[in-house]
Amino acid sequence: MGIYAGKWHGKKFYFGLHYDLHANQKDTELGARCGPRDLIPMLQLMGPDFVQTDCKGHPGYTSWHSRVPEASVSPGVVKDALLQWRRATRRLGLPLHCHYSGIWDNAAGRKHPGWSARKPGGKLAGAPFGPNAGKPTAEKMCPRSPYQEKLMLPQLFELIDRYGVDGFWIDGEIWAVEPCYCKRCRKAFEEKTGIAKPPVEVSDSRWPEWWNFTLDSFEEYVTRTCEAVHAHKSGVLVCSNWLQTFRHPGPPKTPTDWISGDNSWVWGMDGSRCEARFLSTRGKPWDIMLWAFYCSHGMGKPDSPWTMKPVEMLQQEAAVLLAFGGNVQVYEHPPGLRNGQLVPWRQERLRALGRFVKVRRRLCQDTETIPDAAVLHSEHHVRSGPTGKNLLWGVDVAPVQGAVFSLLECHRGVDILDEWALRPRLNQFPLVVAPEQHRMSEEMAAALQEYVRQGGRLLISGAESFDRFGEEFLGVRAGTVEEKKSYHVPAGDGSVPIYGERWRLVECTRARPLGALGTTASLDERLLPHPAATLHTVGRGRVVYIPTGVFRDLNHNRYPLTRVFLAQALSVLAAPRRIRVETPTAIDVVLRRKGNRRMVHLINRGSGIPNQPNNGAIDEIPAVGPVTVTLLEERRPRGVRLAFERGSLDWNWRPRARGGELAVQVSRVRIHAAVVVEAQAQGG
Repeated sequence: MGIYAGKWHGKKFYFGLHYDLHANQKDTELGARCGPRDLIPMLQLMGPDFVQTDCKGHPGYTSWHSRVPEASVSPGVVKDALLQWRRATRRLGLPLHCHYSGIWDNAAGRKHPGWSARKPGGKLAGAPFGPNAGKPTAEKMCPRSPYQEKLMLPQLFELIDRYGVDGFWIDGEIWAVEPCYCKRCRKAFEEKTGIAKPPVEVSDSRWPEWWNFTLDSFEEYVTRTCEAVHAHKSGVLVCSNWLQTFRHPGPPKTPTDWISGDNSWVWGMDGSRCEARFLSTRGKPWDIMLWAFYCSHGMGKPDSPWTMKPVEMLQQEAAVLLAFGGNVQVYEHPPGLRNGQLVPWRQERLRALGRFVKVRRRLCQDTETIPDAAVLHSEHHVRSGPTGKNLLWGVDVAPVQGAVFSLLECHRGVDILDEWALRPRLNQFPLVVAPEQHRMSEEMAAALQEYVRQGGRLLISGAESFDRFGEEFLGVRAGTVEEKKSYHVPAGDGSVPIYGERWRLVECTRARPLGALGTTASLDERLLPHPAATLHTVGRGRVVYIPTGVFRDLNHNRYPLTRVFLAQALSVLAAPRRIRVETPTAIDVVLRRKGNRRMVHLINRGSGIPNQPNNGAIDEIPAVGPVTVTLLEERRPRGVRLAFERGSLDWNWRPRARGGELAVQVSRVRIHAAVVVEAQAQGG
């Protein structure tokens, strides 16, 4: 199967509204307040470029009068909501997508239990979350069942033919899938692998085969959906929520038209930071959906009702997506209103978000990364080891996240690449980090070794990574392995304890030790004869090895001194940098280019309110600065300016023996600004 690059509606369709309400059998007023007279003023107020509206949610009931024989229409449909949304969007010239729940369909499961996914022994699988979370229910469909042919595809065709919809954002998909033990799946698995009884525990050595079979089954199901829709009407777009995103590394072979996922409703900034850096390497149009509202203690808790996010919080979440060239859509569903009604004061807030998004479109679209630091997120590592049972949330990304966060807080430009994306571009990056990716393919490990020999800089972590790279390359003897231990490592003027599920107590042969492990906070007593990290010169390059799960620990604890320890390791690698940024830790750096422009995006992650474990709101964001950006340039630039925000910018060009050095001073960053350097035209 080849790689399908996908489609989109065009560059001007950049900011979207997503509205869904998951119609159910208890609804009483669906469609009552979403006629063109209601919708058009609200859509004009917000100003979206495209719209996704409710059609079928996880309960499996439609909010329109579906005529498909197997359909479950909510008894609360007062007026055909979808017909009204279509009329309003046509008058405004907006594409209309449908929110359609695929794998998760409770009503279909109740009608046809034989379509439902099964646990070992034949029991019904449980719901992913909600009031039935974990309980045996018929809510999740088996990807190999007749559900797709009998209900899903006929309804998608009906939506195309009767309503002229332009696309489908299919929800309840990869994140709702676990291995299915029904007769269909067990038979197909045996035919493929020869294994008659699929494993039931993740600790089973055969589990990776079973998990990969489940993933393959799901991808085949999505492929059938895409091909059927595209064949039914060319130009109708299909997206499967969270497919081909950060927790699904590997070639994006499934022929969806664009990639999307709805970010966490609270504490979502870290998710956006990783998703943007991965999705921008997929070669497809993409967006992340931001929730316009949040709650503090989890979904469905009466003492923590939903409330609207501050506009600045939404702008901050959007900024990192925009900097990487992504689109932005926002999910809005005013609490308590099931009639399709939109609320003016909330639409005003979304209008402010839209202005923030749209002013960045021309400069952010169609950019490419300026390679600085690559974090390896190996699909081979994911697919060849133990995972959780869920296809999305069962994927362990903690070490990769920790590497990204630490590099960003050291002001590096960071991209996340799987093996498929990194290997062809490996030599473009002056620095590569392999964070506890010890099950990477042999081909990837060999490519990294050659990369170092040719002058690359590599940071490897994890006790098990020694077995993948070996004594000769790392310059250390294996030593013993201690389990579930904390050791202190030197960091700045102090030390920091790092917990590791496994610590390898290596001994240097040709590598240079970088500090000693300590059993206490003391820097000169009770030290072990084992290094905290090592540096080895291989060919023209260098490799640093940290013999424990340091990035997993950083992701879990976020201790500032762990970041300092890692910054020291990066400094001894001395990876060449053409762009250096000095700024407060709260600012993330994104390095992009477009034509003859180089852009240094500066994103302020700060908040004006103190850290509070019961409140994830970002509000009253204080401006942060100053920022110093130093760029090596071949010639004096044609111009340097600050984009997106007002503020002082000073720059100075200093000729050198070869080329020159550009020094830029930015006084402050409010939420998202960019230093834009425009090069002289060739021959100018």
